[in-house]
Amino acid sequence: MSVALAPHDAAGGNVSSELTRLGLLAEEVKEAQENRRRAGDGLLAAQERLRNATAQVEAAEARFREACPVAFGIMPNRANTHPVEDWIAQRCDVSDRLAATRSTHLYRDFIEWAVATGLPQCEPARWPQTRFGRELTDRGFASRKNGGGYTLRVGIRLRGEA
Repeated sequence: MSVALAPHDAAGGNVSSELTRLGLLAEEVKEAQENRRRAGDGLLAAQERLRNATAQVEAAEARFREACPVAFGIMPNRANTHPVEDWIAQRCDVSDRLAATRSTHLYRDFIEWAVATGLPQCEPARWPQTRFGRELTDRGFASRKNGGGYTLRVGIRLRGEA
């Protein structure tokens, strides 16, 4: 005979207290299962939020990489060497993508370097500051103004400067 259907056990005792206890345990199991289900739903929601946040970070980095590729160590491929590329390779540090250097400091150093090389394509008269700035922009060094109104180049600094 089933315990749930028998009002008395085999010894003739009352089983209603046992049934009550089993009913309470069954409710406890249902509540624990519901808590586990809610926790699982919470975990799935947290995982989804993490995936969304990761996708946002990746998208922002991709936009930044596209706007300033040199900041990520991506130098454009060029068949011929170029004076600005040679100057960057010899005199600049591009390892810190958050570095910001005043454009005039970079330009003055470039002109000093160009005069020292003596190469015809490095003739200072051929390199006004506007052209130099365009060349830096073409190589992924974005420009911005600081609080004092000075133009800075992002992702580049002269070697030996902090």
